[in-house]
Amino acid sequence: MTFATLLILAISYLIGAFPTAHLVGWRYGVNLRQSGDGNLGGLNAYRVLGWKPALVVGIVDISKGALAVWLADCLSTNPIVPYLAALAAALGHDFSIYVRFAGGQGMAAILGSLLNLQPWETLLGVGLFLLCYLIFHNWDLAWGVGMVAMIASAWVWRRPFWQIALLVVLISTIGLKKWIDMPLARRIRESHP
Repeated sequence: MTFATLLILAISYLIGAFPTAHLVGWRYGVNLRQSGDGNLGGLNAYRVLGWKPALVVGIVDISKGALAVWLADCLSTNPIVPYLAALAAALGHDFSIYVRFAGGQGMAAILGSLLNLQPWETLLGVGLFLLCYLIFHNWDLAWGVGMVAMIASAWVWRRPFWQIALLVVLISTIGLKKWIDMPLARRIRESHP
């Protein structure tokens, strides 16, 4: 991996790590890390602060992913680098260095990235997410259906295998915070509330 690629990935991480929900919560006098489910994402902002602040969080977080991919696409001719930038932005959102490795689940940042990387598959997945959510009123189920639809449509529309594989890796980071234990990050957050 070249120095330029590493620099792109570092910048993408820092873009993804921008703590939108934390700053919006702070603006309203609420620490979202200690409210609701403690997640620094749009859904927790919606549950704690309402739809207007959550809309701001969602738009900025989607833009973070889109910006990281756009910059990577502009700065590198390697077609894999924008996918890696999307992954770096998602991990930045999940484990933000700005707020002691707290963060959200990365859904909005990943959505913004995928709108640049695979727009048709993403729009199909978002459409099925909305339909599923309207029917079942279950956020996790709806996102699961939407993400599976994105992967399946990428395969149906004959995307190269490496793009499908990186799409699967990118989508699988959504639940990463729930699956892995980060005792160091937890100790840092608990020692500096």
